[in-house]
Amino acid sequence: MRKLFIPILLLIGSVCGAQQIQDISLFGLEQRTGTPRFQAMAGAFGALGADFSSLAINPAGAAVFKHNQLGFSLSQHYTENLTSFGNQNSLNDTRHLGFNQAGIVFVYENKNINSPWKRLSLALNSDNSNFYKGAISANGSTTNGLDQYFLDNADGIPFGDLLKLDNELLEEAYLNIGSEIGFAAQQAFLGYYAGVLDPFEMDNNSVSNYVSNALYNQAGQSHNIRAKGKNSKFVTTVAAQYMDFLYLGAGLEFQNIIYEKQTHIQESGYEAFSPLQYLNFNNFIETSGNALALNVGAITKVGNSLRLGLSYKTPTWYTLSDKTHQQIESNLEDVDIQFIDKNQINIFEDYKIAIPSKITASAAVVLGKRGLISMDYSQQDFSKARFRPLADSFFTTLNQSAARQLTMVNTLNIGGEYNLGRLSLRMGYGSNNSPFLANDSFSENQTLGFGWVFSGSKIDFSFSQRNTTNSHTSLNYTGAPEMTLKTTRNTATIGYTLFF
Repeated sequence: MRKLFIPILLLIGSVCGAQQIQDISLFGLEQRTGTPRFQAMAGAFGALGADFSSLAINPAGAAVFKHNQLGFSLSQHYTENLTSFGNQNSLNDTRHLGFNQAGIVFVYENKNINSPWKRLSLALNSDNSNFYKGAISANGSTTNGLDQYFLDNADGIPFGDLLKLDNELLEEAYLNIGSEIGFAAQQAFLGYYAGVLDPFEMDNNSVSNYVSNALYNQAGQSHNIRAKGKNSKFVTTVAAQYMDFLYLGAGLEFQNIIYEKQTHIQESGYEAFSPLQYLNFNNFIETSGNALALNVGAITKVGNSLRLGLSYKTPTWYTLSDKTHQQIESNLEDVDIQFIDKNQINIFEDYKIAIPSKITASAAVVLGKRGLISMDYSQQDFSKARFRPLADSFFTTLNQSAARQLTMVNTLNIGGEYNLGRLSLRMGYGSNNSPFLANDSFSENQTLGFGWVFSGSKIDFSFSQRNTTNSHTSLNYTGAPEMTLKTTRNTATIGYTLFF
């Protein structure tokens, strides 16, 4: 039995229930963005170093810098999303211009010529490792409509727990039920007062099974999704050169995340005799938080031409919090359901995601002053990712799904540079498999760029195109329709570096 509690337009609950295992790849699968030189060579810098963005791959690279440097970069992103839902395709595009990277390194030469330690470097660098700005539109039909979402959440919840109390406003009941009983009951409450479902016995408050008011063979759906935000990475690195052949380094990585997503789903096309004739369901979620990881690595010279690198990144611990609000409408809605809107904000306790560790092996061949060829190969087992607290039943289910549905991600990056005096020409290629077992597609990144060195500074430019194919579901429920999402992101970056 619920007791009347009047909140001030806020709900503070334990678990949001809006998390998906897709969040693991959304936050944990990083893109190799950064300085123009780094991007132009597809980020294959694990055995090279001497680049601000390479410090997140192998911190030993900070000891390869020979001079104090200060640099920054500006990027223009253009993203196209081609969405396939059934037999229909939709195309959306977004643009974003902003500062992408800034870094500084201080190099201290050891004046003691008898010491085997030749150099110490301290570096700071900030990268935007991922931009989340994007748009998706899709229209199609499904045999599992939105009613299934509400039925899934209502299953097993006594009907009496979904009813508002005397002297309780509908929007107050919405928040109170979410706070006292949980996310599933809150969604079931929306389904009942929107007329999507009814209890199997209307006059029995203890009944916990429900029937749908939507009758259809195929329901038509329209999805419109807008996302924005970024994952900013700040890396502090200390590294040293031992004799003339070994570089060692360690770095501490801090991340800051802000992510917003609005999902609008319209559904219709029911049978003419269906009590429910249309349903509109809107969801907004804001996720914010931070993360911490440690990175250690080494680079060694083998002869005059060969460079080898090895680095290990510990699991990345994300501490996140969610805010949500919802709206729903239908031809059977309670007249007061309109007051459940963006002013009724659900605020949830912090939770954690542990993204698995990553190991990177690297090799590079330096062709004198003419140029170089470099390669990185990394592995990261996403099936070991975990939502926490582990004792939470919702997260337990998500973790079990992650263990079954996710897999090892293998990433290969290859880059080359050819020098013509002050001018450097660069190209690169990167590829990684999807973290989802059911998705056998690869993400590919093709890059090119150039740089020009002045007497005390340099300027660099890069262009990259990343192509990714993923499946997408707007809501978590049994038989939820999947859309195929093909994303092409073009990024142009210009950077300036000052030697001092």
